[in-house]
Amino acid sequence: MNTVKIYQLHVGLEAPQADEAPGTVQATVDLGEIHLAAVTTNTGKAMIVTGRGIRSIKRQRTKQLGKIAKKQSRCKKYSRRWKRLQYAKNKQCRRAERRIRDLRHKATRKVIDFCVEQQVGPLFIGNPHGVRNENKGRHHNQRMALWEYGKDIDYLTHKSQAAHIMSFTGSERGTSSRCPRCGHKHKPKGRNWVCRKCQFSGHRDLVGSVNMHQLAYGSDQVRFPRSFTYLRPSGLVARPSSSRADTPQRCLSKKLAQPRTSGMVSSETGQTSDVA
Repeated sequence: MNTVKIYQLHVGLEAPQADEAPGTVQATVDLGEIHLAAVTTNTGKAMIVTGRGIRSIKRQRTKQLGKIAKKQSRCKKYSRRWKRLQYAKNKQCRRAERRIRDLRHKATRKVIDFCVEQQVGPLFIGNPHGVRNENKGRHHNQRMALWEYGKDIDYLTHKSQAAHIMSFTGSERGTSSRCPRCGHKHKPKGRNWVCRKCQFSGHRDLVGSVNMHQLAYGSDQVRFPRSFTYLRPSGLVARPSSSRADTPQRCLSKKLAQPRTSGMVSSETGQTSDVA
């Protein structure tokens, strides 16, 4: 089997730096697996950036690697078929890594652009490090193991420095289980947070982000946002599926010729028409 050489091109660009902080508004970021970031300010503004695209790519990668590993287990190690399957496995990993990195850059960029628009000065990024220590079943543990929140923190920190926003991290323990209105604690279920004591309701991730203001800045009760912006990172295009993991995309993009059907009768008009 011929050895495939991979070349990489690295280009360095100087990103424009902001001269001063956009403003003095305080903001907090609640990181999550389903919703990558939930941002709230002490002025009542909020935004949520979804992370479902990244999670979908990771699930697809896991399924594809499982299929390849099953075929590879039936081959003799280091045989030609084993090497072809190993190449397909590495190709799947590299492709998924590129797409995840692209979505993470776009998602964190939306967070920083929102902070600049709202004239944010300090930005607190919650660190959910204690979630991985909890054992809640193999499915939950697998999702937590695939959650790369450390990279989210690094990307947000780097982009906030370029915008002259002072970012800092800290523990977010207990912020998602406390009511922002009366302080009652309970474990929420679902995406909508409902307090059993005062009947307050709101988005679960925004509740955690609002409660972080007291931990990060020691401020009084922050007004819960009455509305928020929900964004998806752009650029995630659905690709056609293939029975083989190493099938080139140019082969998948070819459209199959469909036979032309004539003489179809419409159920609405009762007229005969040609349908392609």
